[in-house]
Amino acid sequence: MVQIVGKYQFVSSENFEDYIKNLGKGELINTFLQTTPIVEIQQNGDQWVVVVTISQDKTITTTFKLGEVYDEQLPTPGLILKNVTTKESNGFKIESTLPTGVLAIRNYEFTDTEMIVVSVISITII
Repeated sequence: MVQIVGKYQFVSSENFEDYIKNLGKGELINTFLQTTPIVEIQQNGDQWVVVVTISQDKTITTTFKLGEVYDEQLPTPGLILKNVTTKESNGFKIESTLPTGVLAIRNYEFTDTEMIVVSVISITII
């Protein structure tokens, strides 16, 4: 089994532009794509903590338990997603209800050297 707890440097994204557009924030795509955040994942018992450092003065911390609904604050002020995270083989699956009512899925897969994030948008309106 691979190690999930650790620190990861952003390198690239898959389907992230569509994900941001579906958040209703298409004007922010270039801003997001120009950042290279550091993601640190910690585990304290059954609680997970994800710290995303976007810049020296911008850090976002999200705390959750697997299978429970929680709020995730995105870098855009006032943009909060309702999420449920489940454990999948070598990573996490995060299902988010977007403000538009669309279900978005982010799959986080971990290897011995990296974290790969793939964003998927479901057309199903909730």
